[in-house]
Amino acid sequence: MNTVHKALTIYKASAGSGKTFTLSIEYIKLLINDPTNYRSTLAVTFTNKATEEMKIRILSQLYGIWKQLPDSKSYIEKIKADMDVTEEFMAERAGIALHNIVNNYSYFRIETIDSFFQSVLRNLARELDLTANLRVELNDFQIERNAVD
Repeated sequence: MNTVHKALTIYKASAGSGKTFTLSIEYIKLLINDPTNYRSTLAVTFTNKATEEMKIRILSQLYGIWKQLPDSKSYIEKIKADMDVTEEFMAERAGIALHNIVNNYSYFRIETIDSFFQSVLRNLARELDLTANLRVELNDFQIERNAVD
C-alpha cells in the first residue's frame, strides 16, 4: 500500500480534461489508505458548482466502491492499480469512510477558494483586531475601474 503523503498537490488542466475524475480518485485514495483522512484533507475548487459536483462524485463513488457497483468500475480499477490493494479491502475501507463522512459531514471539506479564505479570516478575526461578524465583500466598481485603467 502506498503511504507516501504529499503536503500539497496541484493539478493544472483545461476544461473537459477529467479534473473531477482525477481529483476524486486522489481524494478517495486518501480515504482508502485511512478512512479518517477526510478530517485532515482540504480540497479547494473555484466554483460552488464544482464544489458540489466533487462532493457528490466522492460520496457516490465511495458508495459504488463499497457495493462494487458497475458504475464505479473505472474508479475501482484505477485505485486498485495505483495502490496495489484488493477490491475487498477497497470496498471495506470505502464503506467505513462513507459512514465516517456521513456521520461527521462538517469535517468533509471541499470548498471554494473564497469560502476557505473567509473562514481563515473569521478564525483570525481576534488576532487581526477585526470584528467577529467579519464579512468580506468584493468592490465590483473599483475592480471595473482598475480593469479599464
